[in-house]
Amino acid sequence: MNLTDIKPVDIITHIEQNFNRAQATGLNSLIFLALREQTSIAYQHKEYCFEDIPEQIIAVCDSLDEYHLVFLGVEIASWLLGEKKTTKQEEVKNAQPIAIQAIDDQKQPTLLSDY
Repeated sequence: MNLTDIKPVDIITHIEQNFNRAQATGLNSLIFLALREQTSIAYQHKEYCFEDIPEQIIAVCDSLDEYHLVFLGVEIASWLLGEKKTTKQEEVKNAQPIAIQAIDDQKQPTLLSDY
């Protein structure tokens, strides 16, 4: 398969199935750094030494035009936020109940001058 035949959706599917949060965040960082600095993603990959991101993915991302790179970056961020939301929902679901404590009704001075 030719690099130009691969669509951003294919990359997103690969990321969702094979990348952890750190790798997805790293790839997203490289994408936006390359766009900001007007360089290739391969250059940013070499510059920042994100060795856990496969070079094949870097090459495919570099074959995309600017519009599709931004789209890819947004989709990766959405996936990361969705994954974070799911993790938070699981934490809340598995949280231990907290015992409520009564507030001591004694008057407490709030300023040093009140002492």
